[in-house]
Amino acid sequence: MQKCIGWSPNHKVKVTCYGIDAEPFTPWVVHPDEPGAYCFPPLASLITGAARLMLALLEHSVHKLDGTYAMEDTDSMAIVATEHGGMISCPGGKYQMADGHEAIKALSWDEVDQISKQFADLNPYEGEAGRGSILKIENENRDPRAGNPRQIYCLAISAKRYALFLMNENGEPCLLRSSCPSCGRKNKPNVVRCVKCHKPIQVNNEEDRWSEHGLGHFLNPTDPEDEDREWIAQAWLGMIRKALGLRTERPHFENLPAVGRVTISSPAVMRPLASMNTGKKYCDQLKPFNFLLSCHVKQLGHPVGADPARFHLITPYNLNSKEWLKTEWIDQYSGKHYRITTEGHHGTRQTARVKTYAEVLQEYEFHPESKCADANGKPCGQANHWVVAASAYSNWLSQIYRQRI
Repeated sequence: MQKCIGWSPNHKVKVTCYGIDAEPFTPWVVHPDEPGAYCFPPLASLITGAARLMLALLEHSVHKLDGTYAMEDTDSMAIVATEHGGMISCPGGKYQMADGHEAIKALSWDEVDQISKQFADLNPYEGEAGRGSILKIENENRDPRAGNPRQIYCLAISAKRYALFLMNENGEPCLLRSSCPSCGRKNKPNVVRCVKCHKPIQVNNEEDRWSEHGLGHFLNPTDPEDEDREWIAQAWLGMIRKALGLRTERPHFENLPAVGRVTISSPAVMRPLASMNTGKKYCDQLKPFNFLLSCHVKQLGHPVGADPARFHLITPYNLNSKEWLKTEWIDQYSGKHYRITTEGHHGTRQTARVKTYAEVLQEYEFHPESKCADANGKPCGQANHWVVAASAYSNWLSQIYRQRI
């Protein structure tokens, strides 16, 4: 890779890229990668290729038994299975229930165990790590106290956005969790009171099993100063309850602007903030690696005349949520100052219409997953993905084995 003469961190350079196509392509990029002394891309491709091969073998093993799965990621798969197997109502399924509804076939727990054992010969390790199958059935499938197999359920939106849960005797969903809902402290499965805040708690798993992917960068809307992520757990529980047709309550923070935390990590981020340091003592100035607040502009919400492709609002770190709508925000690219609003449908010359937490969660819930197919075998989109994620997945209320390679 050759840099252009006069290159700077903010100038685009032309690089040659090699991918899956026979011919390379030459795009312009702002921050090209610089290979280090021990860079060896073929090794990385072999590791990734082997993981894809393992997933392909697992998919083949499941499909050979006419089974299916709720979701899969780079190193795991959630196989639809019940204790004895059988048909489960599911829109788009190739089978039919007795009442005429479309259905899929759930594998039995024993069939999943046999699939796992088939991968024992592919275990490349020695010693203790080399014993047994490289395809591990996760502990979530067993009660952490008694050790007995248990029925767990999955609501999946995309490969990295899913939650595992149980159904109690009253038909209410309960997230798989070890953390305390009050203080966030992780607890052992045998405790009945949180070891930190001493409040009663029902621990049903060794780990929390809901994804924070796509939400983890937002501040806690219930208390921005608190690092607790319980609001994400409650958001997932609300999505699960809606998928099951149960009553849900609207969160009290839904109308707040969705705000995240970013770091002053480069001159490009620091430059538009220079005017805020004028006349201030050094100890009061914004400095590299200080925190900033960042918000997300709603579609068509950019100020009039702004370039949506190069527009990012930031402001000095302030945990008082009541002041977020009153303070001035700065466009990282142009250095211009704007106000923000959560009302209306579009921005004005001086104001940007930003997303609220309610709008962020709604987009999260309807996130399109092009790597998945809908009931007609076509890539999922926003309009039909909810049918797959809610109707299909909620009807797949079945034992889920998470396989980790």
